[in-house]
Amino acid sequence: MDVLKTIRRLAWPAASALRISTLSSVAVALVAISSLHSTPAAAEENISIYFVGCAAPTGFHGYLARGAEEAGKNLGVDVHYIYPDQLTIPNQIQKIEEAMAAQADGIAVCAFADDSAYADVAARAKEAGIAFGSAAAPPPGSLARKPDDIFLFRAGSDEGAAGQLSARRLLDMGVKGRVVVANQQPGDASCQLRATSEIDALKAAGITADFLEMAMDPGQQAETLSNYLRRNPDTVAATSTCDVIDGFLTAKADSGRDDLILTGYDINAQSLTAISDGRQAFTIDQQQFWRGYMPVLLLTHYLKYGLIEGNYFLTGPSIVDKANVDKVQALVNKGYR
Repeated sequence: MDVLKTIRRLAWPAASALRISTLSSVAVALVAISSLHSTPAAAEENISIYFVGCAAPTGFHGYLARGAEEAGKNLGVDVHYIYPDQLTIPNQIQKIEEAMAAQADGIAVCAFADDSAYADVAARAKEAGIAFGSAAAPPPGSLARKPDDIFLFRAGSDEGAAGQLSARRLLDMGVKGRVVVANQQPGDASCQLRATSEIDALKAAGITADFLEMAMDPGQQAETLSNYLRRNPDTVAATSTCDVIDGFLTAKADSGRDDLILTGYDINAQSLTAISDGRQAFTIDQQQFWRGYMPVLLLTHYLKYGLIEGNYFLTGPSIVDKANVDKVQALVNKGYR
């Protein structure tokens, strides 16, 4: 295994078509290093993959963990889901370092910050011969993987496109007044991009759109939004970009604004129920099960066959609304959405 990791360290990511094998001797390994191509790794090799999550495997993150686990079973590799007790950059880096110390063959990280936060640990993983990928959104507007990307791959939703999709759907619904877009975690780059992209798209269409910073507590969210609605009675729609919709639903009810259009992100029980009964118009889905499954598949195929993703793998965005909520709910009940 040490020989194999040495080969990977020297070869990745310069030759995207490189095929890597488990070799029987150091001499043969050195010959393979000097070659542009090598044979695939032995299928029976034990591969250990660590998925460094953003949170405990419950709710939204439970789907990521379940996807990673199922991929491991299907592909015959060992998958370990680990996560920080509190999501901060230092805490998550510490978990990545734990995976490195455990001699992981591959690491997928639920990246929630800018690339600069992961640059150093990505370089150290590469030096150690560990394949390192991102289970998060690609750079805004990017499709083809850049050769100098610090991540071997990126598997997630295009959050810039998600914000634009949310704005476009609101415009299709005929919104004319003010729209407020809230972010409950301003330090989360993905959520901020959703908010910024939606606001920019709405303003480009001549719609007044405001940004509202919130806390994660649903009660505080309800109070903040209710106060905003009192100050801005011309508000016709509100988007929650980074939390469950509970606080927004409460504010809508408490304000007596049955006409207020609510939109959100991700699949959860509250949103699906609210979409079904008409209190919420739609939610933007990033198909989080795939965000867990695909990183394990991409790491496994790289480690076994030297395959590197040419395009970033987009798990979203897509829309769940009244037209497809029942179908999605059935898949949620089975644990896949």
